[in-house]
Amino acid sequence: MSRTVFLHVGLPKSGTSFVQRILVANRGRLKSSGLLFPGRRWHQQVMAVRDVRTMGRRRGTGGAWERLVQEIAAWPDDSVISMEWLCAAPADVVRRIVDDLAPARVEVVFTARDLGRTLPAAWQEGLQNRYEWTWEEFLEGVAAEDRSTTSAGQAFWSQQDLAGLLERWTDAVPADQVHVVTVPGPGAPPDLLWRRVAQVLGVAVDDCVIGGMGVNESLGLESAELMRRLNPLTREAGLSRVRYQQLFKHRLAKRTLAKRRDAESRLALPGGRHGWVRETAARQVAAVRSSGVDVVGDLAELEPVLREGRQPADVPDGPVLDAALAGLVALGVELEAARRREAALESRVARLERRLERTSKRAKRASERARALGRRVRAYEAAPVRSAARLRLGPLRRRMRFGRT
Repeated sequence: MSRTVFLHVGLPKSGTSFVQRILVANRGRLKSSGLLFPGRRWHQQVMAVRDVRTMGRRRGTGGAWERLVQEIAAWPDDSVISMEWLCAAPADVVRRIVDDLAPARVEVVFTARDLGRTLPAAWQEGLQNRYEWTWEEFLEGVAAEDRSTTSAGQAFWSQQDLAGLLERWTDAVPADQVHVVTVPGPGAPPDLLWRRVAQVLGVAVDDCVIGGMGVNESLGLESAELMRRLNPLTREAGLSRVRYQQLFKHRLAKRTLAKRRDAESRLALPGGRHGWVRETAARQVAAVRSSGVDVVGDLAELEPVLREGRQPADVPDGPVLDAALAGLVALGVELEAARRREAALESRVARLERRLERTSKRAKRASERARALGRRVRAYEAAPVRSAARLRLGPLRRRMRFGRT
């Protein structure tokens, strides 16, 4: 079993995708230095977390957690799992995870970002997952006194209640084995978050390739509003969740609309919410300080960054239409590329079918020859055996018949 298993559990929208891309890109380098990033692909970690948390049953999830644990058990040094859905695992699942990884030492890594930037990012990410809240509805739900009474409050705080999540994990893991890595503020070096995570993992930063990894960019305000308007229409059309994620979340939002972010409006937290978000952040920071966990970075970075920007009500329909047109063009290009790939595959299948037909004909002829030869062999084996004397006299008799004495 690995000596230490690091669980990078999130929080969501705290640079998790950035960290995961670095881990994937440097899998071989990390393994050479003694740190295993298990699974042939990161998707296997996703399936393992789905499995251990019983988050619906998808093909490939059954036994995925056990297989990941077995791979870790066969590795003699350290291992790291990175999947933000772990942060919100129920207490019984947290205990099972720690027990399944025993006797390895479990170190839990939270990456945390200030609420001023997290709230807008979480709203637009929710829209990419087919939620339909307006910005105002989302904020009302998140700021509600009883968070459990609203879908927005439940969805947000189940993954962003840093104080509550720390308490859940420190019930299963000693506080000195839990780390809170703060996400640097605007203007910080782009690799600083990774350097902090690497410090916890004991990784030599200079041994890793980190350039060009990018981040999981949020949408601009116009594109976010477009997704909000699209979502109920996709439901009315009967579009399945899987097809929605393939077409609208990944192809439209992440591959196309996210690239427009710098040309679109920036969403801002309305002034009426500034006092609430500062108070909420202060309570979270106080909870982290009193928890006894290890802090990597600076808790001051969890104080809300309140940027200037616009509200959805301030955005006219024209820019939203521009985003829709860009999306339609991009989807058309994607469709054409998919059709070309399909045509190429069909052509290849046709060539393989012709080759298979020729091979089948040759095999049939060879089979017929083999059967004929088999019949001759069986006939020969069934014929009476001539005596050695008869075999010797045969040539002599033939010569005598033709006067060749």
